[in-house]
Amino acid sequence: METLKHYLTQSACNYKDKVLFIQPASRERLTFGDFAAAVGGVARLLREHNVKKGDVVTLVAANSIDLSVMLYGAMAYGAIAKPLNPKVTPEELSSLLQHSGSSIVFTDCQSIAPGWQGQYVDIDAYRCYSDGDSFPESDAKGDDPALLIYTSGTTTQPKGVLLTHGNIVHNVLTAIQAFQLDHAHTKLCILPLFHMFGFISDLSTMVFCGGTTVILDTFDITKLSSVEASVHEYGVNSFSAVPLMFDLFLRFGCDLAGPRMKFCVSGAAPLRQATAAEFLERYKFPIVPAYGLTETTCFSTISPLGEIRSKSAGRPANINIRVAREDGAQLPPYEIGELLHSGPSVMRHGYFRSAIDCFYSDSGVQWFRSGDLGYYDPEGYIYITGRKKNMVIRGGEKIYLEDVDGCLAERSEIADSATIRFEEDGTEKIASFVVLREGAAFTAADIRAFITRRLGALRSPDVVIFSARIPRTSTNKVKIRELQELVVQAADGLTVA
Repeated sequence: METLKHYLTQSACNYKDKVLFIQPASRERLTFGDFAAAVGGVARLLREHNVKKGDVVTLVAANSIDLSVMLYGAMAYGAIAKPLNPKVTPEELSSLLQHSGSSIVFTDCQSIAPGWQGQYVDIDAYRCYSDGDSFPESDAKGDDPALLIYTSGTTTQPKGVLLTHGNIVHNVLTAIQAFQLDHAHTKLCILPLFHMFGFISDLSTMVFCGGTTVILDTFDITKLSSVEASVHEYGVNSFSAVPLMFDLFLRFGCDLAGPRMKFCVSGAAPLRQATAAEFLERYKFPIVPAYGLTETTCFSTISPLGEIRSKSAGRPANINIRVAREDGAQLPPYEIGELLHSGPSVMRHGYFRSAIDCFYSDSGVQWFRSGDLGYYDPEGYIYITGRKKNMVIRGGEKIYLEDVDGCLAERSEIADSATIRFEEDGTEKIASFVVLREGAAFTAADIRAFITRRLGALRSPDVVIFSARIPRTSTNKVKIRELQELVVQAADGLTVA
């Protein structure tokens, strides 16, 4: 398998004067030729800061051309790029820097990690080094590490997914083929580039095939007008989004029916059939459902264009997916089991610097246990039915609820806690059951404020329920189903028996 540098060099040669990136906020445009020079600038910058091949380079920045250049530049150089949410809390940043061993942070914000002694460098510092030869010399190979993405890990053991050049190349080429992309295609990137969905689906596909990506800063409800304007001004053909975004577009009547729009791609969470149907009726182009995980680089399944099936996430994206029983054996069609993944897009060696067992081996084949539940039909379409793990997805980000309980355990007022997921009106929500120590005065508002301060607002529970005890099994496992039944009956802040 070739490395990222091979495809970057190929595109820069074939499309030198064509625009690769557009950033509406600054009106900046970057051609493929300028991109090659910028990547060379990153290499010179990294050398000056004594970054070696295999070192972890942390990037903390909002969506921008600068972040895009630094991502590809670090990987082409032979380092490991590690992008993080610019809203990362100081405690979380410190934890992830220490776990990854990173000694340098490139940033556009003021995130400071307490106790960390590494270097902070402006994310656009490469621009001073971009006058010269283009791509750096590199002896990287397809199985060398390229990208480190953390899916959780603040107060509990971090879960870092280390992806190779080969993982990324295979997933990008699969997406290009499945979505029939070429150099005439223009993508809009509204997803955060510290996650794999936007990086693979809307950025890397265009870098590889000679297309153009319009990069918007991180999406929120106030940015709807910029999405509308970009679709029309730049002749956008497609973009990727999470289901919540599609619901917002519909609710606020956004004008997305640009003259060149062909389709949108949905992933990161289940897409409601009602949303897909209303979207198609209003805009006259489809949402293409897909499914994937960071551990599979991005796409595990993609719905074939023109052959989208109701409630399905599509067919396997050039990897093998097994619907398995508890013992790992394959189940027949329509029977629900855990989805196991194997193939060139799947992470190779488990979580970074972690002993967590996440693989099942069978006849020499290594299968990643996703924790997701589903089934397949006789034509090989995959249907997602739920999650085996105690986890929710918010804004496309996995929220492992063990992190919330680990955080609550730090408070002396709290004797025990259990945080679970529940559904309300088809929406995943978080409930924290809390057992206070005798005499402790700690309110639901206090708990939310503490979690938000330590872990960020995404991990703050929707409901806090004070309980006399946490129901557990004889092996000390939380009885999640019992708590899910209680949460429906209890109001926020209420004490239950």
